[in-house]
Amino acid sequence: MTLQRYEIFNKVVQLQNISKAASELHLTQPGISNAIKTLEEDLDVKLLIRNRTGISLTREGEKIYNYSLKITKLNDALLQEASALRGLETGVINVGSFASVTANWMPLIIKSFNEKYPGITVKIYEDDYSNLEKAVLSGELDCCFNTYLNTKGVCFTPLIKDKLYCIVSLESPLSKQLKVKPHQLEEFPLIKPKKGWDNEVAAFFKEHNIQQKVRYEVSDDQSILALVEANLGINIRPELVLKSARNKIKAIELEKNTYRTIGICTTPQLSHATKMFVETVKELYKKIEK
Repeated sequence: MTLQRYEIFNKVVQLQNISKAASELHLTQPGISNAIKTLEEDLDVKLLIRNRTGISLTREGEKIYNYSLKITKLNDALLQEASALRGLETGVINVGSFASVTANWMPLIIKSFNEKYPGITVKIYEDDYSNLEKAVLSGELDCCFNTYLNTKGVCFTPLIKDKLYCIVSLESPLSKQLKVKPHQLEEFPLIKPKKGWDNEVAAFFKEHNIQQKVRYEVSDDQSILALVEANLGINIRPELVLKSARNKIKAIELEKNTYRTIGICTTPQLSHATKMFVETVKELYKKIEK
């Protein structure tokens, strides 16, 4: 049983497609299929279900996948540590992010990191808050940017407080105001981020016991801004998102200042390359108290 079979198995699970896995790993499709078959025979367990919609894990496969990820991650960490001991900095880091961080932070972070550690490759994966957290816990991601988490097994390092604003069209009656009272939000249709993208918005509405009049539910920031611009509803968005806001939108302060805390999440056991990445991020963005 070789390490490569675990790596192939992991890639097939993540992509849910043998041909895509073969392309990324520069192997043939028969080679990928044979590796999975051999792994199943060695373990005497069926790992994957193949159907018209793609590939999924069996119940037994889900348990094996967790161990398979740990095996490959430990191997990567071992190789990185050995390189560091030889005075070399090499490796690959899988970093989770969400749209506003990717657009506003990642270019500076990656440029700075590449200048320090040119031998380390950074791969970016975008998803919602919940899935990013799960991916760090499972080992699919080495670290991720996220809003404040207090989850067992996740270490959260806070970086900035990102202020929330009510965004409205210039045609909205609210656009004449300097601040918005929480109860006023019940009077207007809401464009709501989908579940998994709405942690800070959901917390705000819950805190102020606001009854939501949801008109549309979307996850993409630019789509939300476009719908607000068309005066189809209002929204609560963080300042970082509004850096790319349109001219026909007004951002109004909430009566009581509200923030989301953005930070970086890891597990307690970090590879050498991940440690270097986290240190670079902390240097660029001043650490704050939770």
